Amino acid sequence: MARNKRRQLVVDRRFQLRFVGSFLLSVLVSLVIFTLVVGLYYWFSNMAGENLFKEFITIDRQVIEERIIIEEGVERVVKVPGTKTILGIKRWELVLPAILLNNLIIMIIMIIFGIRYSHRIAGPAFRINSDIDKVLQGSKGIQIKLREKDRLREVAFRVNKLIRRLEEAEKEVS
Repeated sequence: MARNKRRQLVVDRRFQLRFVGSFLLSVLVSLVIFTLVVGLYYWFSNMAGENLFKEFITIDRQVIEERIIIEEGVERVVKVPGTKTILGIKRWELVLPAILLNNLIIMIIMIIFGIRYSHRIAGPAFRINSDIDKVLQGSKGIQIKLREKDRLREVAFRVNKLIRRLEEAEKEVS
């Protein structure tokens, strides 16, 4: 396991909630637009004379049926493939639950992704701020160390360079 690995998922609550919230809002707007486009398709189809809301779909589902066969006076149960017809499903009853379930799954995935990604920004920002505070309090030899996958690595590099230059300038003055 990495020596510099941090375990706290929410580092800067305010930043991460705003980040995930704006990320989630953009996904939600996209899903609402998608749902509206599907609804408009049905509405325009209805206005054009096709009443898709009253259209029914017949579904043939494959099933395994058990049949009793009597051979030479002996009863046996045999499983035979067959089909079962489901009548009267409206198209929107078939499509709407799939769209809503899809939207829910995407939202959950985006929340998880947003929290993980924001952690790659909020964690380093927190670390950089706390190390800058140490330098401001007079600590020497501070070097910001970030994880390999963290963002803001360039900022940490430049702050480390600044800290080294400040320490060198302080030595020259002394």
